[in-house]
Amino acid sequence: MAVSVDNATVAYPSGTRAVEGLSLHIRRGEIYGLLGLNGAGKTSLIKAVATLLRPTAGSIRVLGLDTRERPADIKRRIGVVPQENNLDTYLDVRRNLLFHCHYAGVAKKECAPRVEKWLALLGLEQKAGERVLHLSGGTKRKVMLAKAFLTDPELLILDEPSAGLDPEIRSLLWEQVREFRSSGGTVLLSTHYLEEAERLCNRVGVLHRGRLVAEEPAGGSVEAVFRRATGEAP
Repeated sequence: MAVSVDNATVAYPSGTRAVEGLSLHIRRGEIYGLLGLNGAGKTSLIKAVATLLRPTAGSIRVLGLDTRERPADIKRRIGVVPQENNLDTYLDVRRNLLFHCHYAGVAKKECAPRVEKWLALLGLEQKAGERVLHLSGGTKRKVMLAKAFLTDPELLILDEPSAGLDPEIRSLLWEQVREFRSSGGTVLLSTHYLEEAERLCNRVGVLHRGRLVAEEPAGGSVEAVFRRATGEAP
C-alpha cells in the first residue's frame, strides 16, 4: 500500500478531534479522491499523511514508513500541495524551486533542468526572478504545483490543488496528474470539484465529521455517492 491509515485519530491541543478512528488504504498506482464539506477533516487527514501532524491514536504508514518514526524520509519521497502557501516568500520563484530540489536530494546536475521544465510547463518563465511575496494568489499556486512535481515523488498529496487556477492551467494539472499515475505514481487528492474527482480518481472516499462514511469506485456519479453518505449537498 502507498498509504495505510489504521484507526487513526487526529486531535488538536484544544481537544477538537478533526479525525476520529479512521481507517483508509490507498493502493500504489491509484488516484484516491477525498471529499467532504468544510470542517469534515480532509485537511487534517492530509496533513497527518504528509507528516505535518502527528496522529494522537492509531497509525499512519506512507510508502511503508511510519509517519511518527520516519517523517524526514517520507518527506523526501512525496510531493505536497497544501492549501496554505508553503513557499519562502522572500526568495524568488526559481530559487524556491532549486532549494526544494536540493532538499529532496535530487542530483545537482538535474536540478536546474527540472526547474526550467516546470517553469515552462506552468507559464512561469516571466515570473522566475520575482519574489514570491509579490505574486498573485493564482501564481503562487502554480509555483506550489511545480514544487510538488519537480522532485519526481512516489506519492503526490494534493489539497484543493485547482483552487485559484484558471481553466487552462487546471486542464494542464489534470493532464500531469494522469501522466504521473501512468508512470506508476500514487495520488491522494482532496477536492471540492466533483468533476475533478470524476475525471481523475479511481476511488473516492467521503469524510463526514471526522469519519470515513463512504468509499466507492469513481466510475458513477460522485455527487450521488456524496449525498447518500452525508445526506447533504456537496
